[in-house]
Amino acid sequence: MSKLPIDDTLYDSLSSAFNSCLKLRGEPNKELDQYYITKETSLQRALLFNKEDYEKKRVLMIGDMDLTSVFIGKLANIKDLAIADIDKRLPEIVFNMKFKQKIKTVRFINHDIRLRMLAILKNQFEYVFVEPTMTIEGIEVGLSRAVQSARKDVPSYIVFSYDLGKDKEEGINSLITKMNLEILEEFKDFNKYENETPLKKKTSDVLILKVKENSKETIPHHYLGLYYFRESIIKPSPYLCKCGEVLSIGSNGDYKSIAELEALGCPKCGYNEKFLYNSSIKIE
Repeated sequence: MSKLPIDDTLYDSLSSAFNSCLKLRGEPNKELDQYYITKETSLQRALLFNKEDYEKKRVLMIGDMDLTSVFIGKLANIKDLAIADIDKRLPEIVFNMKFKQKIKTVRFINHDIRLRMLAILKNQFEYVFVEPTMTIEGIEVGLSRAVQSARKDVPSYIVFSYDLGKDKEEGINSLITKMNLEILEEFKDFNKYENETPLKKKTSDVLILKVKENSKETIPHHYLGLYYFRESIIKPSPYLCKCGEVLSIGSNGDYKSIAELEALGCPKCGYNEKFLYNSSIKIE
């Protein structure tokens, strides 16, 4: 029996569609900071808005290995259901959604959000769902891409899920203020994870943010710095010079900080401007 605000017949139909896609998903990719939420949580996330609210609207999922899009697509007649991600399993999942689950308007966009938002996705969507990586840098990138994608000429909303250490949470409020977003609702411990995250938690929070006419991202272009949580705990951090030399930054690295590296310059070629973070997840 479903405890959600839908009848049992609809719940069974939604659950069947979800389970069909679940078979294609497999285990979470820890390199991409994937930690799956439960099926019930994924459905609850979709139901943060009334299904009537989604009718004829455009919805963007910035990453969706939690498969929340399956529930949204089955609940309402969506004008456009776009999923932007780099996980190579999603095209087959989206194929299943479109042809087996009859969610005709779903589409997949292979896009790494560390790169600037694609022009075809800017200012297009009334609803944007995003769950960034577990770093403050990842959160700023994720929120920036959500703001870029959301429409500014009609009421638009960002469903922002985040898992961050308590010592960094105030940085989120600062970002929300800088981007001129409005917090409409806050749900503590909303997301229930199947397994414990690296932050030793099994829950995380959700904010519903309202996008304003003058909301503005803080990272409009490419972001090529530290992004993934699993990289953030590896010390020292590798940075790349334009000559190809890899330099380590950290307490036990070649340099203590980026500022020190830029002041001294690359020991191989003397370059002393912008050095790129050498991520273990390569941008294709």
